Amino acid sequence: MPKLKLEKFRKIYKSLKTPWKPLNWIILGYLIGIENRYIEIVSKQTVDTAIKNYLAEVEEKPQPPKIKKHKDGSISIGDYWDD
Repeated sequence: MPKLKLEKFRKIYKSLKTPWKPLNWIILGYLIGIENRYIEIVSKQTVDTAIKNYLAEVEEKPQPPKIKKHKDGSISIGDYWDD
């Protein structure tokens, strides 16, 4: 027998329940379908938010290149030397 997974949807089903059993099965079927979509959407949103937060903490911000002027008038651009 199909069951609702979340307490929110169980409460909705109890509030919509009627004395006529065929109508209750239709209501239950719709609620199961809506509940599955709801769980997928909330799960996807939670994972996407966690990934976004993780990448914001881990990713390095781009650094502008270092420019070094030499005594002979030449210029070096890069980040490979230590000053």
